[in-house]
Amino acid sequence: MMSNAELANELEGLKLTKSQVVVLDILRTKGRKGITPKQLLDTVSFAPRTVRYALRKLLRMNLVKRVPCLRDMRQFIYVPA
Repeated sequence: MMSNAELANELEGLKLTKSQVVVLDILRTKGRKGITPKQLLDTVSFAPRTVRYALRKLLRMNLVKRVPCLRDMRQFIYVPA
C-alpha cells in the first residue's frame, strides 16, 4: 500500500471530486479489510447515489477494488487498491 505522500502525488494529477476524496480516505483508513457501500453510507453524510457514483469512478481509475462479500454474496465489499 502507498504512503500518504505517494498517494497525494498520484492523486494530484487526477481530478477527483470532494466525495471521491472522502470515500477514498475512508477506505484507506477504515476499510483495509473491506467495507460495503452501506457501511460507507453510515460513515458519511452523502446521498446513496453520490457514494455509488464515487465508488464507480474510483473503480474506473483503479484506486479501489470490488470483491464479493463472502458473508452475503448479494453484496460487494470495496478495498483500496
